[in-house]
Amino acid sequence: MTLEEKIKMLNDYAMAWYSSSQADYIHEATFRAQGFGKFADLCKGEAEEELEEAKKCTERVVALGGKPVFGCFEQPIFSEIKDLLKDWDDGFKEQQGVEELEKIAASLTDDSITRKLVESFVECESEHRAWVAKHLGIIERIGYENYLIEQLG
Repeated sequence: MTLEEKIKMLNDYAMAWYSSSQADYIHEATFRAQGFGKFADLCKGEAEEELEEAKKCTERVVALGGKPVFGCFEQPIFSEIKDLLKDWDDGFKEQQGVEELEKIAASLTDDSITRKLVESFVECESEHRAWVAKHLGIIERIGYENYLIEQLG
């Protein structure tokens, strides 16, 4: 991967994570206003994690001598927890984000710093994918209404 390709890739991921972070802060506010404080806390944690990932991408772009870009990608906003979880699950299936990140990490043989950064993203995305699958499984087992009761607070 050329230097220019690395910078573009890092800038693209930074914009994606800045966008997702903002959407997750909106979801936090939405679900907290509905009384689902536990799930709102989870959205807040996800937003903070994505913001940190975006910052790391931007810092790496600067370290590589590139110019960071600013922008956001449109993100869907949901008022139902199940719809958000389903969207995340669909995104993992459609975008193959973890698999794509693994390929990118493997291609960075000449840049161990960027490779380690991307590998850390693989770990975070894998954990998030497992978390979403777990929560969808809980909903399937106990029903959506019972799940919502568990998210109150």
